[in-house]
Amino acid sequence: MKDNFNSSLGFVLHHECVYAPGHEGDSQFVVSENVPGDTGGLTKFGIDAASHPGVDIGGLTLDEATALYHDGEWAGCRCDDLPEGIDTAAFDCAVNNGTIVAGLLFQRALLACGFGVVVDGEMGPATVRAATACCVQRRQDLMGELLQLRRNRYVDIVLHHPADEKFLKGWLARVDDLERFLNS
Repeated sequence: MKDNFNSSLGFVLHHECVYAPGHEGDSQFVVSENVPGDTGGLTKFGIDAASHPGVDIGGLTLDEATALYHDGEWAGCRCDDLPEGIDTAAFDCAVNNGTIVAGLLFQRALLACGFGVVVDGEMGPATVRAATACCVQRRQDLMGELLQLRRNRYVDIVLHHPADEKFLKGWLARVDDLERFLNS
């Protein structure tokens, strides 16, 4: 499949980067943040300390963040093997929810579209084959199912952890933005 990493990374960074005042969009001025209530702790370029122990988050560069995303979430979801658009959806889901949750949601979306896969969270060869076949027949259905499953997950998180309600509007807006991005 076509490597769509740079476009997908651009989408993710649009949602993950915080800039020094007056420098919106300039990757040289991305700052680290530590949002109260965010279990990831110190974060820069969307890379958080909790998920990346040993990484100097405060000193993280764009090139280092890019490598972490490529070798982590992109490779973990086998995005190079997925059809274009589906790769971006899987990657963004993995960045925001982890690769296992992304795999689970993706497999549940495939099941909802009538493609039998084992729901184990692993984006293995059978899941990739099913995704490729589903995109030929029911691409829009797959995308709709995946996006709705993400929305449902965020609502469920808030139901079980009410303190996370402050993040819900942003999470849902991100899914809406992904839907627009994929349909453009």
